[in-house]
Amino acid sequence: MAISIKQQIQAANKNLAALFKAGDMKSVASCYSKSPKFMPPNSKSIKSKKAIQEFWENTAALGVAALSLRTGQVEKLGKTAIETGVATLKGKDGATLDQADYVVVWKLENKAWKLHWDIFNSNNA
Repeated sequence: MAISIKQQIQAANKNLAALFKAGDMKSVASCYSKSPKFMPPNSKSIKSKKAIQEFWENTAALGVAALSLRTGQVEKLGKTAIETGVATLKGKDGATLDQADYVVVWKLENKAWKLHWDIFNSNNA
């Protein structure tokens, strides 16, 4: 039986979270497409894998030790998929530091789903 698009995106998210937890930010950045656009809150858009790697390195340096990505909805349009979900960032002690709603546009590149456009908003007031 074929794996659903939602299951494929969930697997890609699980991989990204595992790489982040392992501290391998270069591999986290490799989860993004050839021409990514990463749009974190209160920041200019980031458009290179190197800059995305630096963003996640800085995030880890601020005390984020783990993240989880909970997929809500996924819609597939050919070699593109659109996902909505909730990200949870946790500290070294396991305490939740932040939760964020996100939207990711995924692109299928070389038979692998890659984050193409990634935007999220903190739910902390």
